[in-house]
Amino acid sequence: MRKILVAFDGSEASEFALKKALSFAQKNSKIFVFYVIDEDEVRWPSRIDISLIWSGNIVELENNILEIHKKYAERLLEKARKIAKRKGRDVKLSYDVGYPPDKIIEFAEKQKCDLIVLGSKARTQLGFMLGSVAQKVAVKSKVPVLIVKGSG
Repeated sequence: MRKILVAFDGSEASEFALKKALSFAQKNSKIFVFYVIDEDEVRWPSRIDISLIWSGNIVELENNILEIHKKYAERLLEKARKIAKRKGRDVKLSYDVGYPPDKIIEFAEKQKCDLIVLGSKARTQLGFMLGSVAQKVAVKSKVPVLIVKGSG
């Protein structure tokens, strides 16, 4: 495999998936680590300062929330870079805003990846919960998908 995409969200499961991808990737493989800022979380964050809503400036609110998410994405991706460095590998880091399953697939196709690797946090017999990002990517992607169960 020459190009591998690891979907990374900073969870133990995604760290484990990254470590697995690093362990089987060939030395000349290009490894992309990709994070998606969920667009719904930008538009309708789970925790916000109610005073910002009452100010009436929703565009400013969305922009502020997006900037916070971008800084968070950069910190998460730096964590991934450190994991890769400890394994003696370089990775290409990227993030985007949108619906996570679609953005992961879109990125993999655009980069012509040979494999998408995702972690699974679920404890079901199927290895993922219905409705999860991993399941949606596995069902919709034309690129092969490896779902790594567990947290190492």
